Order: sequence, then C-alpha cells, then structure tokens
Amino acid sequence: MHKSRAKITQLMKRTITIGLLGAVLAVAVGFISTNAISATPFLMAENEFSPNESAYMIGHVEYTVRGADGQVKQYAQGDNLIVEKGKDCAAQIIFDNSSSTACTITSGTTGFNFIAIGNATGAIDGTETQLDSLGADGEIDRTSGTVTIDTSGSNTIATITTATPFAFTSISSTTVEQSGLFDDGTPVNGNMFAMRDDLGILVTSADTLTVTWKITLL
Repeated sequence: MHKSRAKITQLMKRTITIGLLGAVLAVAVGFISTNAISATPFLMAENEFSPNESAYMIGHVEYTVRGADGQVKQYAQGDNLIVEKGKDCAAQIIFDNSSSTACTITSGTTGFNFIAIGNATGAIDGTETQLDSLGADGEIDRTSGTVTIDTSGSNTIATITTATPFAFTSISSTTVEQSGLFDDGTPVNGNMFAMRDDLGILVTSADTLTVTWKITLL
C-alpha cells in the first residue's frame, strides 16, 4: 500500500515537471517568433514612439488691441491649428526642397512669416488653405512678421510678431474672427501653415492690433 502511494507521488511530480517545461518552452518559442517577425522590442507596437523621439509642433497665438491713446483695450490668446497644407510644406522643405509635389512654394519665399487676419466665421477642420470667406467678409489684411528662434532650452520656439501692428483706419469697426500664418505677403495667396478662429476681437478705426505667433517644436 505504501509502495503504491510512492509511485503515484513520483508520477505526479514528473507530470508537473513536464507541464512546467512545456510552459517555459512555449514562452521561449513565442519570444523567438515575435522577434523574428518584427525588429521592434518584444511586445512593443511598431508605431509606438521611443521616449527619445520627438515629432510634435504646437502653436499658440496672442492678440493685443490698443486704442488711440496706446493703452491696451483687449487681450486674447489661444492655441492654433496646424493645417494639413502646413504639415505638407514643412515635410517638403525639410526633406526635399527641390520638389513641389506636396507643396508649391513661390520662388523667393523666406518662410511662414506673414500673418493674416479676417472677419469671416466658420468651423475649421485642418483642410483649409486660406482664411474663410463669407459674403463681404473674409481676409482683412496681411502683414510681415519679425521672426526670432529660441534654441536655449530643450524645445525650440519660433516666434513671429507683426513687424507693424494692423491698423483699421479704412473701416469704422469690425470683429476679427480668424488669423493665419502664411508664406506669402499677398492676401489670398501662398500656403497657410496654421490658423486660429473664433476670436471675437472687436476693433474700431482708431485701434491697432499686434499678433504674436509661437510655434514650439518639442
């Protein structure tokens, strides 16, 4: 009776050992198979970014309205939307500036350093190539910007500020609803990199408007 129990105990131990070996082999085979299919680390998705990689651009815009006395009447700020054409142009300029497949760049263009404002309203989704136009409303004006690039920190920040503030002497009043960052100084021309809408900035003929656009590369 004791001998039977001993045999059963030994048989169970062998079964458990075989089972454990099988599980270890299955994991090992899975590990080898996974790494044979993909060069990415084990169980890491192919499209996952490494912590050391960076591929982000974010934009922020500030608006300052001053009256005839030079005092600040209104201040607004908010994040922009980098549009699809802006991404296309950026990729082309960086990787193949001899081509015009993704973005047609006017000869002599010095970069996205022109700021436009408009008084039309409309929902934006990133497919826009110009500011919206609605009836008599649309792009009001476009002016060149002064560019500074700050490389002192871990992020690079490009700041574009209107070289001369927008003036509204030819109109009694209007509401600035949109702004855009372009590579051409002629209204309704060129490529748009980014835009901001839904501003609601009321200006009169005696006011000036300064726009400061910041693009941060993370």
